[in-house]
Amino acid sequence: MTNRFHGFRTGWIVLSALAALVFAASCRRIPLYDPQSGVYLKLDIRLAIDVDLSADIQVDGNPALENKVYGKTPEMVRVCFYDTETHKLESEEFLPPDGGFINIQAGTYDVVIYSLGTESTQVTGAETRAGSYAYTSNTGVKVKNMPTKAEGDDRLPKEVNVIHEPDHLFVGRMSGVEIPVHSEMDETLVLECEMKSLVETYTFEVKYVEGAGNIQTADVYITGQAPLKYLWDERYMGPACAIYFQSEIDLEKGHLFSVFNTFGKFPNSENHVFLNVLVTTGGGGKYQWVFDVTDQFDNPDNLGHEIVIEDPIVVPDGGSGTGGFDPVVSDWDVEIIEIPLS
Repeated sequence: MTNRFHGFRTGWIVLSALAALVFAASCRRIPLYDPQSGVYLKLDIRLAIDVDLSADIQVDGNPALENKVYGKTPEMVRVCFYDTETHKLESEEFLPPDGGFINIQAGTYDVVIYSLGTESTQVTGAETRAGSYAYTSNTGVKVKNMPTKAEGDDRLPKEVNVIHEPDHLFVGRMSGVEIPVHSEMDETLVLECEMKSLVETYTFEVKYVEGAGNIQTADVYITGQAPLKYLWDERYMGPACAIYFQSEIDLEKGHLFSVFNTFGKFPNSENHVFLNVLVTTGGGGKYQWVFDVTDQFDNPDNLGHEIVIEDPIVVPDGGSGTGGFDPVVSDWDVEIIEIPLS
């Protein structure tokens, strides 16, 4: 009798333990999807980028260029809720890109939402509503303008940082959102927000290149750009910097082209934008062409964000000439490239 009772008790304990495990697994609480919160955030990420593609710019089959033109859906977003009076961060949620249920106390909030998982663009300062901004790190390269006779050869040249090209950061904003007290009798409150890229996308073309087959690499530096951009009001902070990207080479058409991202032209009436094409040939020659594209950046009719160079360039066959381009390494191991800034 004792053995039978002992066996029954042991079996009962085992079954109870298994039942407890099943119960725990079936009742696992996932706050991001908890409908009891009563608040659902519906997101609409606008992947389409405002840029025109000419027939000479082929991006299909090139993942890097495709992402710049067509956008890329992020895996997650961060939702930041700010007190409307103190503007301090009160709560945050991490959601899938299409949104989800959120847990937030009743109150009135300003909301900033931004995508996660970018490769080069970073966000900091989210502790306050107006403090969060997007930026990229420095490349370790600086550019400086070449002194002119009018300025005097002994004048110290001005140097600016070259930053990594930003990738798309999708941002949404909501002002004065009221979250009521929730009870089981309330209907779900649905908040809808559209998210757009914080960066600007441009196309770049040099239409007429003689000797394109001689080019091994074509690097491009664009000066006069903003180094960062704030998420809440999209304001800029200086000083102006330069961004770097590599150009594609179309040997058949004798054509250089690419698509590039920027936080935008730094908003200064005296700020000029110079596009610098630095070519290295198979023979080790280095050649530079500089174009003032300020008018193209400032042109209000340039809605397609096209930067087009129609002046022909000639790339010599091989050789070891520098064509006026000679990078210099400073004592701090920072590459200094002498190109005009203004």
